[in-house]
Parts: sequence; structure tokens; C-alpha cells
Amino acid sequence: MHDTFLNERIYEALLELCQKNKILKLNKVNIVVNMDSHISENSLREYFGERNNKIFGNWTEIIVEKQDVGKLNAVIKSIEGESSNE
Repeated sequence: MHDTFLNERIYEALLELCQKNKILKLNKVNIVVNMDSHISENSLREYFGERNNKIFGNWTEIIVEKQDVGKLNAVIKSIEGESSNE
């Protein structure tokens, strides 16, 4: 249950970052989660895929690192993507 909540928080934070930075296609994201978290590249890819958002896709490289961060916390270390020229 906790990881489902964290998946949603990561998804929403990434959408917000992409919107603020006018990123239309997310190519790479590097995320840090707690050592005990079940969050993984596969779980995030599945979660993002269920949302049918065109920002994320098979092209998106997802890197998940496990470190000593709070149990319900994630740190988005970096994002790379293609932005609009507006």
C-alpha cells in the first residue's frame, strides 16, 4: 500500500517537473528510494504505463537507487527529456 502511494507521488512530481520545464517526452529519470522500498524500474514503468501519458514510454530510461531516505520519500535526482521551444 505504501509503495502505491509513493508511486503516485513520484508520478505527480514528475508530471509537475515536466510541465514546469516544458518537457514533452521524458527520456531519463533517476530516482532514489528507501532501502526497504519495493519501488523498482519495472514497478514504475508499469505504473506510468497504466496512466497512458505520452510523456512516458518504452524510451524512458528509469534508474532507481536504494539509499537511506525516509520510508515514504523519494528523491528525484535528475530528469532528461525533450522540451518544447515555446
